Amino acid sequence: MKKSNYNKHGLSPVIASVLMILLVLVLAAIIFLWARGFISEQIEKFGKPIEDLCASVDFRVEKVGSELEILNRGNVDIRHLDIKLFKGGDSEISKFDFSIDAGQAIKKNLDLKMSNDEEPDKIIIYPALIGNIRGKSSNKVFTCMDAGVTL
Repeated sequence: MKKSNYNKHGLSPVIASVLMILLVLVLAAIIFLWARGFISEQIEKFGKPIEDLCASVDFRVEKVGSELEILNRGNVDIRHLDIKLFKGGDSEISKFDFSIDAGQAIKKNLDLKMSNDEEPDKIIIYPALIGNIRGKSSNKVFTCMDAGVTL
């Protein structure tokens, strides 16, 4: 006896089209939500991307004993300093939360030792700026990793 091909049913073209459209919409929503994080996190200061202002940050740091003398020679206020300490192959980052306005000089007594109370071999000080998040009324801190000063 011969099998009949008339009893086999496939997916209707209408249902296949609806499933394809739903798949495209779900993928578009996922890509939009993923990309929105990159677009909304752009930080601006003075109407420019904050990364561009890092090149105009000009500050000088000198270590005198346990004190740091910091002079902000630029025209951009520094929100705080991120200090990276190196000893051998180990490194630690400390955040010192004090602002240094443009043209201002300050002296701070800071404990610049590693967590095991050893003196670091090398110290790099990075300035951090505060800017507005584009499209929002909130602020965010941005560390200028290219503008670091080595002691």
